[in-house]
Amino acid sequence: MSGMSESRPRDTPVLVVDFGTTASAAIVVAGEEAWPVPEPVTGAASWPSAVFWDGQQMLVGTLAERRKRSEPESFAAEFKRGLAADSSVVLGRRRFRPVEQVVALLTALRSEAERLYGAPIGRALITVPAAYAPTDPRRARMIAAAEAAGLDTVELLPEPVATAFAPLAGPPLVPGDLVLVYDLGGGTFDAAILSIGERWHEVLGHATLDDCGGRDVDALLAGRIHAEGQAWLAPLLSSAAASPSDPATLRLGMAVTDFAQRLKHQLSTAPVVEDFFLPNAPAYRLTQADLRALAAPLLGRTVTCCTDLLARTGVQPHQVTAVVPVGGGVRMPTVAELLQQSLRLPVRTVEDPDLATVRGAARWLPHSGPRRVPAATSPEPSIPLAFAIPGGSAHLLRWLIAPGQAYVAGVPLARVRLPTGALWDLTARVPGTLDRLLAAPGAEVTAHEWLALARP
Repeated sequence: MSGMSESRPRDTPVLVVDFGTTASAAIVVAGEEAWPVPEPVTGAASWPSAVFWDGQQMLVGTLAERRKRSEPESFAAEFKRGLAADSSVVLGRRRFRPVEQVVALLTALRSEAERLYGAPIGRALITVPAAYAPTDPRRARMIAAAEAAGLDTVELLPEPVATAFAPLAGPPLVPGDLVLVYDLGGGTFDAAILSIGERWHEVLGHATLDDCGGRDVDALLAGRIHAEGQAWLAPLLSSAAASPSDPATLRLGMAVTDFAQRLKHQLSTAPVVEDFFLPNAPAYRLTQADLRALAAPLLGRTVTCCTDLLARTGVQPHQVTAVVPVGGGVRMPTVAELLQQSLRLPVRTVEDPDLATVRGAARWLPHSGPRRVPAATSPEPSIPLAFAIPGGSAHLLRWLIAPGQAYVAGVPLARVRLPTGALWDLTARVPGTLDRLLAAPGAEVTAHEWLALARP
C-alpha cells in the first residue's frame, strides 16, 4: 500500500470496506494505487464497529468505545448481527435500526477517506459474507446503507473471494486450486470452499456459525474471571446487583470483558500472562494452556463446520490445496495447532489475518478487468440494444447517457449490478445516438432483452 501523495491518479477512487461484526477496515483504491484509512483517534488500521448516541449525534469507532462506560445504555456494538431482522434498539432515548448504525460507521469511513484522499469518493466496494445469498435482505440493506452514507455506486464482493487475493506467504494460488477459507472473526465464524480460476474465483459452498467468534471466547474468559474473582469482585457485584440493565451492572460487565480481551491478546505472543483488573486486586494469571482448554469446545465447532462443509460439497480433503485462516481470532496460537492436528491440511498464512479481507479486496479491484458487455444490434433503421448479461439477469442501476445523446463505440451506456453484487457496464458496439429507453433505472433486466433503441 502506498501513502497519500499530491500526485493522485486520475482513476475514479473507490472506497473498499470490510465491514466486520466487531471491527471494520477501509482502503481507498484509485487505479493501481491504494491508501489505508486508519482510525483517526488511534491510528489503527481497524475501526471498532461500535456506535454511541450522545443525544445529538452518533459517535463511531474509538470515540464510541471510550464513551461506553459513561452511558452503557447509549452504546451498541456487533449490530451487524442484527442486520437480517433489522429491528430497532434503544440507544439513550432514541431507537435506531441496525442499518442506521451501519450508515453511521460507513459515513465516518467515507468522510475520513475523503479527507485523506483530498477529493470526493462516490463509489464503494464492500465485502460481505458468502452467506449473504442473492435474495438475502442483508445484501440490499448493506447497499442501501452505503448509498445513504453518500456512496452512490456500490458493489459487493464475497469475503472468501477477497481473501484469495490477499498476500500469502509462499507461492501464489493458481487456477485449479481448491482453498478452504477459515474465517474466525470477532463475531462469527465463516467457512468457504473456493475454486481458483483464471480471472474469477467461485465459491463452491459455505457455512456460518453466528455465535462462534473471538468475542465469544472473550465471553467465556470473562465468565471464568467472574467465577474466580469473587473475592475482589464481590464489592462491585453487590453494588451492581440491582438489575442486569442497571448502568453499574453494564459497566462492570464491559470492564471484565475488556480485561478478558486484553489477556487474550497478550497470549497471542506470550505463553503466560499476569495482569491486574484493579490496582488493589491480586494479579490474574492465565496461560496459553488455560485459554486452549477454555476455547476448545468453541473451536471444535469450527472444525466440525469445516468437515461438514467438505462432505456437503463433495470435496475430498486430499483435493484441498490449502487452508487459509483469516480474521482476528486466528491470532490465538491454539487455532493454528488445532487446524494442523484436526484437518491435517496445508495451512497458508497471511501477514495480517484481520486485514486479509480488505487488502485482498483492494488487490482484486484493479485486477478484476473490464467488466463490460457490448450491445447486440440489428441492421434496422431503429436499432434495439440488447446485451448478453453474465448470469442471465441483473438490476439496472442507471443509464450513463440520455436520449438524444450521441455516443462512440465502446462507451458505457448503462451500469447494472449482477445478483452476485458485481458491477458491469453495458457498452456500445458501434457509434450511434440513443433514441429511447425501454427499461428504467431500478428494473430487473435479462440477457438479450431490448433495453433501449438507438439510431445509427
